[in-house]
Amino acid sequence: MLVSNCTWTWTSINGKNGYKVSSKKDSSKYIFLPAAGSPGNGSPGNGSLSGDGSYGGYWSSSLCESRPYDAWGLNFLSGYVDPGYYNYRYYGFSVRPVRRQ
Repeated sequence: MLVSNCTWTWTSINGKNGYKVSSKKDSSKYIFLPAAGSPGNGSPGNGSLSGDGSYGGYWSSSLCESRPYDAWGLNFLSGYVDPGYYNYRYYGFSVRPVRRQ
């Protein structure tokens, strides 16, 4: 829904880069997805973070049925959004709650 019903604009808000995801029906309604980075070097739990300010990885609530150790999510860089992304559930990607209205 966010991909097809919204306009995605790479911007900076309060000094943080990320996507402003605005409703196509009412652009005053939006969420901001900061480019919060991801666990560094594919090594979750080691305390390092890579891509802060340039990369965002967010989990959905859906597991990948064919790969039960993976979950679906969203992954992005400036100018690129992949809504069909999945990866290991133990990676420490961000979660951004969204309530359907």
